[in-house]
Amino acid sequence: MELSKAIDVKNKLDNHRLIKVVEFDPSKNNTKPHRHNGYLELVYLSQTSGKHVIDGREYSIKTPCLLIIRKDNVHNWELVNPIDGYVILVKDKFVLDSLDLEISRLINQICQYDILYLSAQYNFKSILRLLGQEDNRIVQEGLFKAFLAKILENKNLSIDNTNSLTNSLYDQLCGILNQEMRVVNHVAYYASILHTTPQNLNTVCKKYANLTASDLIAVYIIKEAKRLLIYTSNSVSEIAFALGFSDKSNFSKYFKRYVGLTPTEFKK
Repeated sequence: MELSKAIDVKNKLDNHRLIKVVEFDPSKNNTKPHRHNGYLELVYLSQTSGKHVIDGREYSIKTPCLLIIRKDNVHNWELVNPIDGYVILVKDKFVLDSLDLEISRLINQICQYDILYLSAQYNFKSILRLLGQEDNRIVQEGLFKAFLAKILENKNLSIDNTNSLTNSLYDQLCGILNQEMRVVNHVAYYASILHTTPQNLNTVCKKYANLTASDLIAVYIIKEAKRLLIYTSNSVSEIAFALGFSDKSNFSKYFKRYVGLTPTEFKK
């Protein structure tokens, strides 16, 4: 028996772009099931109705709302015109390269949902209009962070938002990593705190973040390393020691594996 046609993969983001914001195209009100080519899609809808199906889970559209389509999801929607809203496309690199850990935390929190129903329109459209016109990376991060924070602040508690995909173990790990002044580069350390095994913690991270536990920890270590390299006069050896590495050589290899540059090259 022949296999059915493969699921369509759409790429609406140029290779050199890390974030893109555009107004919703009303001609795209009905789509066939598809997935995206390696980016997160957030769809803010202020006017429409219909349904959204994501990995077989169906949701009614009640505006205002935010649709969250992770890069591995298969989804489609049937929306009724007129439609008013914005589409935000974000590559992992935009979040990973940011030195602002709050952006990563907010993304993790929002990505626990398929849809967020909102209690007010607020001025989301103004923020997104500015973000869509902005090329300055620092300003992009500031506007995007403001958008995410206000989305969570305006979550409508009177409508059922129990579509959360949250996993308490993954949430707890992210919470610890966000709160600790110094991140420890050992999965077993965090597994013991969370009363689980390193293998189980790794499985949970792969499921909810598509990263191994080690890679998730590395995101936080690399961000702190970049901050220390940029904003302090400490030597690479001193930074390596501060981050818990046994010597400068091990730290340099670790940093280059994730950044593509040695700490010295990055600092220059």
